[in-house]
Amino acid sequence: MFFYLVEPSESRKSFASLSYIKGITEPLTRVLKKHDMISVINKPMTTLQQQFPAPKFRPATDSQTNIVYKIPYAECSWCYIGETGRAFNTRRKEHIRNIKTAAKGSKIADHAWSHEHSIDFNNASLIDKGSFRIRKTLESWHTMVTPNAVNNSCPLPGQYNILFTHIHN
Repeated sequence: MFFYLVEPSESRKSFASLSYIKGITEPLTRVLKKHDMISVINKPMTTLQQQFPAPKFRPATDSQTNIVYKIPYAECSWCYIGETGRAFNTRRKEHIRNIKTAAKGSKIADHAWSHEHSIDFNNASLIDKGSFRIRKTLESWHTMVTPNAVNNSCPLPGQYNILFTHIHN
């Protein structure tokens, strides 16, 4: 047998924790307190912290990290989709520097210089968030589903083509 009957001793006191419900908890507490062996503790159903949660802090768009972003061109329908784990404003400054210096390997600078187009950094937007691998996948995904989008990412494997056909139908 797993359970044994134990005679209560004077030194052992039981505790009962009751959620406070007006009109019910008070009489029940009185009944339980009549027995010296049970100490009753009343607690609120919800705490002040639950009733007044702290507002969630979301950093400004330029300060957000782990993002996928879109930068449109001013003169044409092309856009650049990129990803970064750093703050968006840091990455945007790098793009601006690449355009000024005509940096090799930069798709955004290459398009700006070869077509003599300006880049509309004021209308740049964040389009997704995620950890490293998720960002890489999302960058490729958004490049595939956004018309006239370019970037430096690897294309998604052919297995994803079935998803693209369902989106465009």
